[in-house]
Amino acid sequence: MVRRICYVFGMLFWITQITSCSSFVPIQRYLAQPVECTPIVHDSSDGLLLDNSLMCSSASIPCAFPVTTRSIPNLEYPLFTVERRNIGLDNPVSFWRSGCAGLYQVSSAPAKLVVVYINGYNGRPTGWKPIYNELQALPVTHIFFNYPTGDSLETTAMVLSSLLCSNVRQLRDKCIVLLGHSQGGFIAVRTAQILSQHSFSPAIRQIVTLVTPWNGCKLARYAKLVNPVSPKVFDDIDTDSKFIHTVKSSPLPPETAYTLIYGATAESSKTANPNDELFTTENQLATGKNIKPTSTHNVLTSHAESLRDNEVVMLIKGCVEQCLMNFKTSSYTNQR
Repeated sequence: MVRRICYVFGMLFWITQITSCSSFVPIQRYLAQPVECTPIVHDSSDGLLLDNSLMCSSASIPCAFPVTTRSIPNLEYPLFTVERRNIGLDNPVSFWRSGCAGLYQVSSAPAKLVVVYINGYNGRPTGWKPIYNELQALPVTHIFFNYPTGDSLETTAMVLSSLLCSNVRQLRDKCIVLLGHSQGGFIAVRTAQILSQHSFSPAIRQIVTLVTPWNGCKLARYAKLVNPVSPKVFDDIDTDSKFIHTVKSSPLPPETAYTLIYGATAESSKTANPNDELFTTENQLATGKNIKPTSTHNVLTSHAESLRDNEVVMLIKGCVEQCLMNFKTSSYTNQR
């Protein structure tokens, strides 16, 4: 009996310690530290669309870190390995400081339409291969954003917006499309919002988000309870986080069209709780009153399979083709 009582009190003490830690530690790091970036101009003789890389600094990341722009032959690139991805999950600071983060353009002649791919949590640029393969036949410049998926989404969006803003001279006459998968959708929307606050910045004409959980992820809160030093991204994707509130309360620029693609498995779609095995369709549609999709599409797919689903691939291809058509029409009108 005495042993049982001690065990119960021991468990209560352990739970109390975890709870108190998890409610204290995230508050210290809840808000992303501002990121300041300085452009670095380099030789673009390799045909790279973007000329400027960045040297950035933040109070939350010891020492300044480089953010690069590079031309790559294809998606089978050494910096896109699983090992590098895992570093971005477990040690985002090391990922930033290693110089792996940045925009990677697949070698091709610069086109008027630029597609920027932003993967989700635990993802990497190679995950976009099915969609990229389908879009290769179109006159599009393909650029992949490589970033540590375990870090703050606000920090990541600030870095991406700084990269695009520093290359405004090359991008000002381009039609820019941001594709975001899962948490990458948050980064895409937040990047457009940040850029809209600057008078001299490239305009984002189209955003496409795929299975983005607009009400956040309950598992993030549980993860922080178990591990108070969990990745910073869990603070941002936790339900009712300040980051999600900021994104949902800030409108998109009026010139930005927004296509929302949400998913549910075939089995769950027949129930009262349709979901993609991670997030309910209600969550994926909860953009708030300030962010209104231009178009919304439902696909029978799971969260894990959404990037490889043929219907998703065709939807995104159709969206890019429509952007091309709209851009050509507007360019012709402006010329007249």
